[in-house]
Amino acid sequence: MNWIFQKPDMVDFEELKQILKKNQYRGCELSVSNLILWADYYHMEYTIVENTLILRHTDEDGKYRLSYPIGADTEEAEHVIFEMELEYFKELCQEPYFGLIDPVMYDRINQWYPERFSIQYERDWADYIYSREKLTNLAGKKLHGKRNHIKRFQEQNPEWSYETLTEKNVEECVAMAKQWCKENCSKSDEEKKEENNLVIRALRNFQKLSMKGGLLRTKEGVVAITLGSPITSDTFDVSFEKAFSEIEGAYPMINQQFVMHELQDYVYINREEDLGIEGLRKAKLSYHPEILLEKGIVKEK
Repeated sequence: MNWIFQKPDMVDFEELKQILKKNQYRGCELSVSNLILWADYYHMEYTIVENTLILRHTDEDGKYRLSYPIGADTEEAEHVIFEMELEYFKELCQEPYFGLIDPVMYDRINQWYPERFSIQYERDWADYIYSREKLTNLAGKKLHGKRNHIKRFQEQNPEWSYETLTEKNVEECVAMAKQWCKENCSKSDEEKKEENNLVIRALRNFQKLSMKGGLLRTKEGVVAITLGSPITSDTFDVSFEKAFSEIEGAYPMINQQFVMHELQDYVYINREEDLGIEGLRKAKLSYHPEILLEKGIVKEK
């Protein structure tokens, strides 16, 4: 296979956007903005084969890991491309090795090659996907606590307002992200610092990346920000969300307001994985996701 892989960058946005218009899978890594923003951190490259996207990650040991074919016109076309991926591994003299495979993808692989492949799901990679209606209304006993947090935010900040991210307020959001990192990024936490750098890059390129964003403002200034982009026609990915933790209710408030003002055309909201961080897992589970989208590694048995 004479495939040429390259790192996704800003100049590739339109090409990737056209391919991913056909995407039907809801994993957070399949938004165009995430592919571009996280490419360096996750050592990720891509190629286009017969109008289908293939992602390639390089592990620390130098092994290649391919994605499932994304954006193929039909299931039959997916099968053809997957067969080509198997041939690619054979030419590399490497055992087949696929990453970020969700249950629907794995079911199809099993249909094509019964009992040939096994999957090991990684709980830390599972995406939390919520209904837009639930995040907007926060109805029911299970979300009573979220409603209380929002009420306290409103009571303690009577002059609060929500704003859509625009060119006029984006630098205020950048300043907020920098201050947030000063308060929350320890010297040893490289991933948190890198994520905050990507927040700033995303903010300053939100129009080029077709991202939506929003902010909360109080009399003290911008206290919470969020932004993301579509994955499929019915699913939106919230890539980044930051709030000052000392302001009670700021996180649930920006969550609800962003969905309410910007995302009413979507059915599902993907709020990404918890990376095995205990506090983050507890917070994401507290919203009671509609789907916990597992993803894993597929190898031959």
